[in-house]
Amino acid sequence: MKILRRTITGAATGLLLALPGVALAGTTLRVASEEAFATPAKVAAQSALEHVEKTLPDATGGEVSVQLYPGGALGSEKELIKALADGTVDAMVLSPGNAAGIVPEVQLFSASYLFESYDHARAVIKDDAFFEALAQIIAEKQAGFQLAGIGLTGTRNYYSRSRAVETIEDLSGVKMRVMSSPTEFKVWSELGTLPTTIPAPEIYTSLQTGVVDAAESSLPAISGSKYYEVAPYISLTQHQFNLHLFLVSDIAMSRLSEGQQAAVLQAFREAGHIEIDEAIRLSDEVLAFLRERPGVTVTEVDTAPFAQKLRAVQDEVATGLGVEPLLEIIRSHGTQG
Repeated sequence: MKILRRTITGAATGLLLALPGVALAGTTLRVASEEAFATPAKVAAQSALEHVEKTLPDATGGEVSVQLYPGGALGSEKELIKALADGTVDAMVLSPGNAAGIVPEVQLFSASYLFESYDHARAVIKDDAFFEALAQIIAEKQAGFQLAGIGLTGTRNYYSRSRAVETIEDLSGVKMRVMSSPTEFKVWSELGTLPTTIPAPEIYTSLQTGVVDAAESSLPAISGSKYYEVAPYISLTQHQFNLHLFLVSDIAMSRLSEGQQAAVLQAFREAGHIEIDEAIRLSDEVLAFLRERPGVTVTEVDTAPFAQKLRAVQDEVATGLGVEPLLEIIRSHGTQG
């Protein structure tokens, strides 16, 4: 593992900072997010990107500033990835799944129970070896962008029309809406459900009419889309800790001096760490709201048996994608090793 880390560290550092550029006075980076911002903040990415907006000018002596474009103002996440490559957007934050068409290795993060807790996820995200390994994978795609930071938006949890889940057996034969991903189908089939794909706008009515018995979403989605009205049994399975990737355009970086490039990378690394704390705070707020809803039951779940059940699936996914080193780093920070 030590050899792997030394190799990754050297390679990724070179890939990230080997773009020589001539700094332009008064450079403004256009930083985009598909998520809408509000006052007070309702999504963790807002606080993260506002940190970059605030600190980068100071870190570069006023030479580099940031203009934020939230709410999909410059396009969807999949559109923004293309915009990064052609330089019409300078940086963005996105969910790894929306980069899978270019970087299939990120599908690893759809393998549930990679992380045991927020503390486990935080330790992984702050591990330089993990960052550098993922940065190298992305850089080798030569897709026109590079990794600048890793954050966390919260967890995904199970909710049902009829009953809470406390054991794996409770999932047997449940008709469940899952995201359209081979890994998602593999995970939920292994846990005993009958997974099916339904477009997100149809989740509410599908639960209401009994087309499906259950679904899984982030806590803000369960609250904001009012899924709890038709599926009031919310089980805190925390089967996925949703990572966020902060990406910066190679074209944008080429306009900056090496010192400014380093400042950009530092600002986004810090942003990712800030996003974790904000995700926890917002999650606590949403949970308090849900627990106060009439008729809603929120159940704590012992996730250890679920994680053990899916360990072989994690191995299979990692091997298929060729990212065993990433999985090894993730597990090294957990209690199961």
